[in-house]
Amino acid sequence: MANARQLHGKELSYNNILDANSALELVREFSDTSVVIIKHNNPCGTATGSTLAEAYNKALEADPVSAFGGIVAANRVIDAATAEEMAKIFLEAIIAPDFTDEALAILTKKANLRILKTGDLSEQTADIMEVRKVNGGLLVQQMDRIVANVEELKVVTETKPSPEELKEMLFAMTVVKHVKSNAIVLAKDGQIVGVGAGQMNR
Repeated sequence: MANARQLHGKELSYNNILDANSALELVREFSDTSVVIIKHNNPCGTATGSTLAEAYNKALEADPVSAFGGIVAANRVIDAATAEEMAKIFLEAIIAPDFTDEALAILTKKANLRILKTGDLSEQTADIMEVRKVNGGLLVQQMDRIVANVEELKVVTETKPSPEELKEMLFAMTVVKHVKSNAIVLAKDGQIVGVGAGQMNR
């Protein structure tokens, strides 16, 4: 995030940077073409697709109300078709490896939209520790860089999930790791369909 280059838009606020970083941390976990939408530091939309435009539209469908004014991250170069879709609603920022000239021509028509270019996302960040400020000191823990895979899963129920169900669960498990406290994620067909974040009453 610290090395991302801003190509357009207003100066990033403190919250913009936090949300963009959260979006980037989640989207870089997927190898498939994926889009993440973050609002108030939680994913309100995440999806994969055969094209970036499809992934974006599926992510938006998850919660279009919350997505308004959100931060979008993609793990592929933003093309014109995706930019056309993104330009239809108000977004605070878009962060991606790069943008085609055609996409930039579309998105820069929105004067305040922050556009951030990261470069290649294929390698994980070198960061291994997560640091938070607390009153009088710092709270430090190792970052969760574990990516679950089917071979490592142990099924303990009598009913065994199908390969398709396992794929959906792995998708949901990847997203729920990035949802704050008492998290619930519902997913279907590579798309988030429900997120519960920070629920005070279980």
